Amino acid sequence: MKYSGYKGKILRVNLTNRKTSTTEITDEFARKYLGGNGFAVRYIYDLVDPRMDAFDPTNVVAMMTGPFQGINIPTAGKYYMATKSPLTNGYFDSVSGGFIGAEIKFAGYDGILITGKSDKPVYLFVDDDKVEIKPADNLWGKKTGETQEMIKEEYKDPNLCVSAIGPAGENLVRYACVITEYRAAGRGGVGAVMGSKKLKAIAVRGSGTNEVADLDKFREWMKWYYEEVKKVPGLAVNLPTYGTPALVATIGKMFGTLGTYNHQTEFYDQWESLSGEKLKKEFWVKDTACPACPIACSKVFQAKDGKHKGAISEGPEYETLYSLGSMCGIPDLGAVIKGDSLCDEWGMDTVSYGVTISFLMEAYQKGLLTKENTEGVEFKFGNDDAMINTIEKTAKREGIGNLAAEGSLRASRILGGDSERYAIQVKGLEIPGHSARGLRGMSLGYAVATRGGSHHDPRPTGEYAGASDRKAVEGKAAWVIGTMQMTTIGDCLVHCHFMERLLGFTLTPRFVDMINPVTGFNYTHQELVDVAERILDLERAFNVRTGIRRRDDTIPRRFLEEPIPEGPSKGFHTDELTLNKLLDDFYALKEWDPKTGIPTSAKLKRLGLEDVAADLERL
Repeated sequence: MKYSGYKGKILRVNLTNRKTSTTEITDEFARKYLGGNGFAVRYIYDLVDPRMDAFDPTNVVAMMTGPFQGINIPTAGKYYMATKSPLTNGYFDSVSGGFIGAEIKFAGYDGILITGKSDKPVYLFVDDDKVEIKPADNLWGKKTGETQEMIKEEYKDPNLCVSAIGPAGENLVRYACVITEYRAAGRGGVGAVMGSKKLKAIAVRGSGTNEVADLDKFREWMKWYYEEVKKVPGLAVNLPTYGTPALVATIGKMFGTLGTYNHQTEFYDQWESLSGEKLKKEFWVKDTACPACPIACSKVFQAKDGKHKGAISEGPEYETLYSLGSMCGIPDLGAVIKGDSLCDEWGMDTVSYGVTISFLMEAYQKGLLTKENTEGVEFKFGNDDAMINTIEKTAKREGIGNLAAEGSLRASRILGGDSERYAIQVKGLEIPGHSARGLRGMSLGYAVATRGGSHHDPRPTGEYAGASDRKAVEGKAAWVIGTMQMTTIGDCLVHCHFMERLLGFTLTPRFVDMINPVTGFNYTHQELVDVAERILDLERAFNVRTGIRRRDDTIPRRFLEEPIPEGPSKGFHTDELTLNKLLDDFYALKEWDPKTGIPTSAKLKRLGLEDVAADLERL
């Protein structure tokens, strides 16, 4: 390839016939789709029938890198995974920290595409151009940490990078995750798709290197980067000191938008019991970091006394403090740490698990669940035993855990009544800890996000920082589009979104300054915007072919009809009339049909997606 940052090929693995091959990445393809997110969605759009079930053997698991992996860029020690989700039924991606992204590059690939289904448990081993599909009967049933260690021991290589699923993935829990070095490609059920393929793990090591196009400009940019990090309080102080739990005080106290009791309120009067300050003072063990990261936002916490003494976890992150803590009415950090650790070991997303449990607790409160169908357990808010003990049951799909394993939307349809009203999800994905009522941008953002209830499609950071008025309607659609463009390019580079505080809350020219010295693309800012739009509209086109339309671009009825009842954001919400105004503005700016939410042919053709335009015209 004439461009730098790439190896020029994708590894293809078919688990059904046990064959492997490679596909060339051309210069034109790389410049058009950039990497990570862009590469994955183009391949999945081309290879996956959108009408099929996510557990069909023909579904694809993509494990991708971007041009930044393997060149020691700070906050790029990550990898990207994508598939058709068993939770949302649409295109879904998940990003995780871990050195395996760099190792894929060092092994000579820009990514791995896995399809088919093995008749027996297997794992994939990649060692440069040596690719093996190995038996994993001895690993099946093992938890994620033990699986990683057993594979490392098999090769006598403690530095071997392994991404593994746990029993939750094996048993097709719809939000099963993939764990690498105690970090999770957490959301949307990528781990469940791996489990459906009988794929227990992916292990990679390589001996190569990765290059940049302009070393002098790259060094100049890196110098600026490190100097600027020191000037941003969130990056220089809050995240290094407390990690993401620093957000509990901001969101819980200042904004009063910390989802509580399944969002029956958003003001948790015990927010201090879950705060980053309390974690740091009473539970902190050590700091950890993704490869080459100067921030070290990840923390190891341990309960040193109390009911859950000895419980230890790398985390919990803010989202887990929300989902296993305030959403379930549990102020005990020891319980949250234990729940976080168990979710990681059994291999499931803490956000979807916790929000689903909080939904079931409200169902119990309202009488839709009773002790008869909870195995005698009082499924009340605040019952930490119910939250913790249901983790294993969910991973094994036993008893009430079988219902929890379906996620809140499907569980609500099983329970019936008016329970879907308080299933806190969009398009099947449980909403994280950033309020759709207190932040207008998240009202719209969740509604239109490719993944559904995700804060990594649109981003809430700028509204917290005051860069966009959280109450505003006018101009909000443009703001949300800008944040979505920014996250899309970040996911193509497979780069940490915390850097938005440095590079911009939306897709600013700073991203061009970062990309061009590495790749040699010499993008203009508008060309980079077009890359983002191409990828976002390709994601939407995939989802359109699964049946997604404007009618699906909404948020839970509770958020549309019930204002926040108390606290600093009392009275805040986005009603249906306002949401429709925001949607109209969004579709107009995106050049999507205002009645259907389908991207227009003119827009797709202008982006070089003529084949996609033709597909949608045939619907």
